[in-house]
Amino acid sequence: MAFQFLHVDIVSRAVPKKSLAKRWALRDVLAEAGREAGSCPHVENPHPPARLFGLNLPDVERATLRQAEEARDAKGRRLRKDSPVMLAGVLSYPVAVAELNERRQADYAAWEGRSLKWLARRYGDTLASVVRHEDEAYPHLHFFVVPHITSDKRIDLEAIHPGIAARETAKRDGKSTKEANRMYCAAMRALQDDFHTNVGVFHGHLREGPRRRRLSRGAYMAERRDAERRADMMTRIEVDLAELEELRLAKVGVDDLRNRTSLLETDNAHLRKKNAVLETSLASTSRALEAEQKLKKKWLLTARHSGEVVMGLICFLVSGKKRFRDLLLASDMPLGVLPETWNQMRRFLSGAGDAPGALEREPRQTRRRDGHSR
Repeated sequence: MAFQFLHVDIVSRAVPKKSLAKRWALRDVLAEAGREAGSCPHVENPHPPARLFGLNLPDVERATLRQAEEARDAKGRRLRKDSPVMLAGVLSYPVAVAELNERRQADYAAWEGRSLKWLARRYGDTLASVVRHEDEAYPHLHFFVVPHITSDKRIDLEAIHPGIAARETAKRDGKSTKEANRMYCAAMRALQDDFHTNVGVFHGHLREGPRRRRLSRGAYMAERRDAERRADMMTRIEVDLAELEELRLAKVGVDDLRNRTSLLETDNAHLRKKNAVLETSLASTSRALEAEQKLKKKWLLTARHSGEVVMGLICFLVSGKKRFRDLLLASDMPLGVLPETWNQMRRFLSGAGDAPGALEREPRQTRRRDGHSR
């Protein structure tokens, strides 16, 4: 067994008489979890559970019963005995107790820590208690969630059970019973996915077993090995990040800092190789960009020069002033002009400059009859 196990169920004070599935009442669930005498015949040598979080189980029962007495149904009546009042769940570690060697025990401790964080994040202050059992084939955790009561005295099961929340939302939206049940199943699959993403994947646990997906033993074992390799890699990454953070915060000596950094650099050598490839690519791209910018600058200068020559030619043709001719004669050939055309224009400019008064003409003045010019 190397795939995750997560199961949740709602619990009432009494089992519904018409219940088709085997259900346990609140008293029976808590008695079995607490290993009370006569409540766990399936366990050969029962041992008291280890409480990891929250209330002890008798206090959980008292708090749940007190809240159930206070709660009301949709019509404002007292709750029926078979109305759900609590959520109970089980998280199981998929390695037998007998196989928990030193390495597996360390992995189990990390799995338990992640599971507790996931439960706290998922249920918040409605998480009432978490206990550990180690007297069965596989070590596992029992957790109990007591929902809040709304302002109208209703037990808020939708806040703690994603399947019920999805189903009731579908009903309020006018969807069919079949569609509501489909949304219930989708929400419960999402719950399993969330637990696998945040806990199981770090320990090489598969999301589903081989029978559900009809895998051959070879395919299943190959997938299991891949999952274990991914878990090892993610664990190493976590260790590296933790060590880096510790080095950043702790006040350690220079020698110790160098030794630990050297170890981390050895573990991350492949990352440095990748960075070297990226830096080479970046340098090549930078050189290409620099060459492109130089070419762009050259074209801008050439275009500016061509514009100045054209404007000088226009000004010379309009005004005929000598300074525009000198500017044209001193200019380089602009872009887009043939050398023969440019030489002809320069000869024209040079010849026109030798003719007296050809380039600069005094403005014509006329005299008025009274002798004043206009």
